Amino acid sequence: MITSFQKIHKLLSKYQPVRLAVVNPQTPDIFKALEKAEQENWIIPKIFTNSDSQQALHDSINAVKSNKADVLMKGNIDTASLLKAVIDKTNKLRSKKYLSHVAVLESPNYQRLILTTDGGVNPNLSENIIESIIENVLDVAQTLQISKPNIAMLALIEKATDKLPETIFAQKIVEKYRNGSCFTIEGPIALDVALSAHAAEAKGIKSKIAGKTDVFIGPNITATNFISKMLLSIGNSTGGGVIIGAKMPIILLSRSDLVETKLNSIALGLLIYHNQKNTNGTN
Repeated sequence: MITSFQKIHKLLSKYQPVRLAVVNPQTPDIFKALEKAEQENWIIPKIFTNSDSQQALHDSINAVKSNKADVLMKGNIDTASLLKAVIDKTNKLRSKKYLSHVAVLESPNYQRLILTTDGGVNPNLSENIIESIIENVLDVAQTLQISKPNIAMLALIEKATDKLPETIFAQKIVEKYRNGSCFTIEGPIALDVALSAHAAEAKGIKSKIAGKTDVFIGPNITATNFISKMLLSIGNSTGGGVIIGAKMPIILLSRSDLVETKLNSIALGLLIYHNQKNTNGTN
């Protein structure tokens, strides 16, 4: 099991550099992260800039389509435009799954990497979307060598009630996947219980994953996004994020991300890319 970004960075040293198409990077922090990644021999950067960001996006998408680039990275362009191009059927970058965002966070107060999803793509959840969210995050967990991830369907409380529709939804999803052999899922489950066996004991809740949760699926995009940003901003955590569900991982950066976070996002996306190639037997 990988438990740090340092380990992720180290693992990348055994691979050949990846041709990274970067869509319209403009800020110094992005170029600093790209320079560091190139110095580490992780990437061969292919920069697509234009006064018209849509043209830069078009050119970068074409580079991936024509096998002149391997992985796509968001620069200074809005996420909606990027994702619209990725899911456009004519670009042939989409898979059969829905796209979803996975943030990976390393906290000094938790012994495992924290995977939160989906805090960046899907504003509304359905059973079909959750199915893709789970499949996508399992791909990330496999990359991080988590053999049987523990998944929490987060809610305010552990009891299903009509007053909190997300608790009913969480219960339904858990019942659907309860007998899965490749992961353990519980819910509805409050965040404190998912994070702490002590909290579970204090609240009289029997849980197999309390204090050992790997994946935290939020009740909505806002709550999930808040968790990640809180940990990064004042939780002394480091992290990175990617979009999964296309034919390759898409490295997604926020304008406010530190250089370290941008570099971690690049590293995470590249490791997922290499793992997917290995899994598909093309490397």
